[in-house]
Amino acid sequence: MEYVAHSEPDGYTLLLATNAFSVNYGLYNQLPYDPYKDFVAVSELASSPNTFVVKSESPAKTIEDFVALARANPEKYNCATPPIGTTPQLQLELLKAREDLPKLADVVFKGGGDAIEALLTGTVQLSSGSLGPALPHIKSGTLRCLAVCGESRWPELPDVPTMQESGYKDFVFATDMVLLAPAKTPPADVTWLEREALEVLATPEMKDKLFQSGFLVRPKSAQAAWARVTKEIATFKQIIDQAGIKKL
Repeated sequence: MEYVAHSEPDGYTLLLATNAFSVNYGLYNQLPYDPYKDFVAVSELASSPNTFVVKSESPAKTIEDFVALARANPEKYNCATPPIGTTPQLQLELLKAREDLPKLADVVFKGGGDAIEALLTGTVQLSSGSLGPALPHIKSGTLRCLAVCGESRWPELPDVPTMQESGYKDFVFATDMVLLAPAKTPPADVTWLEREALEVLATPEMKDKLFQSGFLVRPKSAQAAWARVTKEIATFKQIIDQAGIKKL
């Protein structure tokens, strides 16, 4: 991110950013760039929703069921997440805050695959993570997805509601991919890049390739992409501050 922020704004050096770009502002004491001033959006590309998942034999059939169980027996329930500051870890913190579940422990792993393995082996009772590592186990019936955290239901899981459908307003967490450029990139170059990116995203080949990787194409203009990014910067900072997560 620092490299792109301070690169020559020639239209050739771009940043393929995920939500980590928005998280970093609230997670780190200092950044070698200004996320608001040093970048301009080109286009939103694609999105893969986060999930809340349990083992198939769990009595929890919905996220509401799990919350009730964790509230009634707080010493028996914990949750696996990827590292501190990832969107799955932050969405767990938001769930805990909204449902007053301070004893629902975050058991942090180095990656999403490790978090799913902990759920499969019974080390934890819930996994808060990205869709990709969990999806094969959901399809096989080993795991049950309580809710997806995207803006809409996942096509391969039509019976699984979103968190918003489950009564959690504005509860949208995902791995979103966006193209950013150095802030002083000429507007004409940004407009050309935006148009070309949106044309590529519209092709069936690109849509299929991204879907096979667990992403849905979500083409958005530069203006809409930047609105999403800047809104998330404030949202994630608030979650980090309220959860008392130590700055890095």
